[in-house]
Amino acid sequence: MIGRVKSISRFGLFVTFLASELSQADQTYYENLQDELLITGLLRWSDVPREEKIQRNDSLMVTVKEIHADGKIDLILTPEDFREKYDKILARTGEILQVLRDQNQKGSK
Repeated sequence: MIGRVKSISRFGLFVTFLASELSQADQTYYENLQDELLITGLLRWSDVPREEKIQRNDSLMVTVKEIHADGKIDLILTPEDFREKYDKILARTGEILQVLRDQNQKGSK
């Protein structure tokens, strides 16, 4: 799933992603989960390769490593080809823009 680096701390990177991108098994940990809800997880420094240069607001491919009993989410970085990564981001952005265009068309009528 694609996440965005929200903040950087001494523990690691806090990454936000859409709740709809969680697997069905992971969604069972939360009640009344809305698809538009942004969820934050922690990508620990030990799970980030040393050569990786990451800044705030960067997009990353992550997967859920573990969901703790208190609801905290540990993430791991998914290695991905550069071109494949941005193709997915552009395709997803295009879909979101199309939905917004459709909503604007309905609203202007």
